[in-house]
Amino acid sequence: MGGEQRAPGRAQGEINMTEKITSVRRQVVAVLCLMYMITYLARVAISAAAPTIMHELTLSKVEMGIVFTAFVLPYALFQIPTGVLGDKIGPRKVLAATVFLWSIFTGLTGLAWNLVSLVIVRFLFGVCEAGAFPNATRAFSHWLPATERAFASGITHSSARIAGALTPIIVVWITARWGWRWAFVAFAVMGILWSLSWFTWFRDTPMEFRRKSDAINETEIALIKGSSELSQQRRPVPITQLLLSKNLWALGMSNFMYSFAFWIYLAWLPSYLVEARGMSMIAMGISASLPMLAGAAGDVVGGWLSDRMWRWTSNARLARRSVPIFGLTMAAVLMTPGAMTHSPQVAIALLTGGMFGLEIAVGAYWAVCLDVGQDSAGSAAGMMSSLGNAGSAVSPLVVGAVVQYTGSWIFSFALASALLIIGAALWLFIDPELPLQTELENRKLGAG
Repeated sequence: MGGEQRAPGRAQGEINMTEKITSVRRQVVAVLCLMYMITYLARVAISAAAPTIMHELTLSKVEMGIVFTAFVLPYALFQIPTGVLGDKIGPRKVLAATVFLWSIFTGLTGLAWNLVSLVIVRFLFGVCEAGAFPNATRAFSHWLPATERAFASGITHSSARIAGALTPIIVVWITARWGWRWAFVAFAVMGILWSLSWFTWFRDTPMEFRRKSDAINETEIALIKGSSELSQQRRPVPITQLLLSKNLWALGMSNFMYSFAFWIYLAWLPSYLVEARGMSMIAMGISASLPMLAGAAGDVVGGWLSDRMWRWTSNARLARRSVPIFGLTMAAVLMTPGAMTHSPQVAIALLTGGMFGLEIAVGAYWAVCLDVGQDSAGSAAGMMSSLGNAGSAVSPLVVGAVVQYTGSWIFSFALASALLIIGAALWLFIDPELPLQTELENRKLGAG
């Protein structure tokens, strides 16, 4: 998604070769970047506030792990249904509804008074937020050419990581003045405003947007359609068929390994820095932001590099596989030494490098959902994210239990490193050049 491009050739449609291409597709990416930021403000707030919440509500580490999992479990389970729903009725309606509803439950988190109430609200929050990323991916399927997808996926997730980096600082600041509950109210208001704006402005396809506004011209529509496989207009794949894809299973299980490691940062890093490294709340807020900022850079670098390699080599397998393999391996090498070192400064540096490596892989994960999913991109993204978030659901409970019963954080980081090596190896079985529809048709012919 670099500098301005000129109109594609006449083979892609009757267009004005001298007309400058508009950039509505980039506006779509920018608006979705804002949604990703709001998503992570709402999601990371509870991790940043966890030390205060545990003290006020007298929760143990295992009980706090249950609270984290209360969000992640329904978030994982509802990824596929919400992705399929987006394929059927469009991401405009689904995103507007899900963001509005999860914002309501974000605000209600601030009213929780004990473990049970907190678990219920976070469970419902997870149900509603499940539709966010699959439907954002579905929106990209109609709005971006293939060679802009990994960068778009990377920059949206980069926005999420920036929000994740800012969240501990914001939560600590709000907590110091008004209490932790008001942080959730503030983030709820942001989400509600975004959902109303999205529903008013966005349209599911460039053609629908063109009928509403002259902001997009025919040359940009031709650019998008010219490299898009969506011209076949196939029906979305049913869930029962989706589960037969070896490609998506490999992608999803690799994402499971990534998510397990990522949720150590997302759920437990603030508590780790306070307890294992002896940091104050203010020092924790600053230190916990550094890995997220590095992750934001990794998202952009990984997405840009994957798309650039595709342009340079015309080899989708090389472009999509090599970047995440390198990133996941880098994270595996750095995380465990980061937990073992005696120096808090070295620990932060190594864990920050580990997060950078983790996030290098992100753009490729979501871009492959678009590459193979096509008209079923929402469903494909839902399945990958559902399997991945099973790792997110397991991670807080496993880490909380291991730390509570061993008294050490090192074992959890070592486990994450081992899983990341497996996740990197699984990329060797992922074929970004094999469309989902083709894979399933070939499977039927083979069975026949």
